[in-house]
Amino acid sequence: MTAAGEIISFHPEIEGDRFIWDRSVWEPELPELLRRSRAVILPQTVGRELYFLCRHCAPAVFPNYDCRFRWEGKTGDTLLFWQHHVPHPRTQIFPRVETMVGEHPEMGLKVERPTFPLVLKARFGGEGGSTWLVADDAQLQHLLTGLERREWQGERGFVVQEYIPGTGRDLRVTVIGEQLFSYWRVNPNAFHHNLARNGVIDRQADPELQRRGRSMVRDFCRQTGINLAGFDLIFPSGGQEPLFLEINYTFGRSGLGGGEGYRARLQEAVAHWLAKV
Repeated sequence: MTAAGEIISFHPEIEGDRFIWDRSVWEPELPELLRRSRAVILPQTVGRELYFLCRHCAPAVFPNYDCRFRWEGKTGDTLLFWQHHVPHPRTQIFPRVETMVGEHPEMGLKVERPTFPLVLKARFGGEGGSTWLVADDAQLQHLLTGLERREWQGERGFVVQEYIPGTGRDLRVTVIGEQLFSYWRVNPNAFHHNLARNGVIDRQADPELQRRGRSMVRDFCRQTGINLAGFDLIFPSGGQEPLFLEINYTFGRSGLGGGEGYRARLQEAVAHWLAKV
């Protein structure tokens, strides 16, 4: 048994009084170990079951992933934005492909034809791999066929979002504990701004807009409890107020100084958090 008040770490890069690998066998004693702990540190790769076991049993858990698992994926991001009334491009949620392609007059349902161009986002996917700028109906039908195949594998739901033209960049705001870091991801001639898709980092441009973006993300995190995530925001051309695009709970580290820079910031944030629990 663990001594009362121990820090249990499931995170291989965060030291605690006891380390438990989250992919190891879980034994019946685990809930009691968690109840007797002082705090629990979890990795970004933690699954829903272990997370909620820790939240139920342990007195304190870092990070706070309540929103991540209650509002999953791009559809969950949208529902969270709706709930907290944050500005974002006009977005519709489609629970299934048939919601868009079918009409159900017996139920009084008729889907309006989309206005192109539009942004289509699968429920899950990172680095822009499941986000598309759709130019016409032929491209849309092709993508819906792929989303229908995902439904056969149990991944249901997607969003259709208003396209905000002419920006060439978005603002990444990363929250690590109580710290916020921001930089532009720039790719003037492409729809995707992700670093994995040839976007480049600009830390210096428009510091006042960056400050405004960080301020809005900080307010949102205070409302939701989110303390480890990367937010993507976009400023419409000439605008001074950002629109929230999505939340990334597993995010790239290049803009944070790579793996070493991220680890240093995470360790600092965890130490600060532990001092308060």
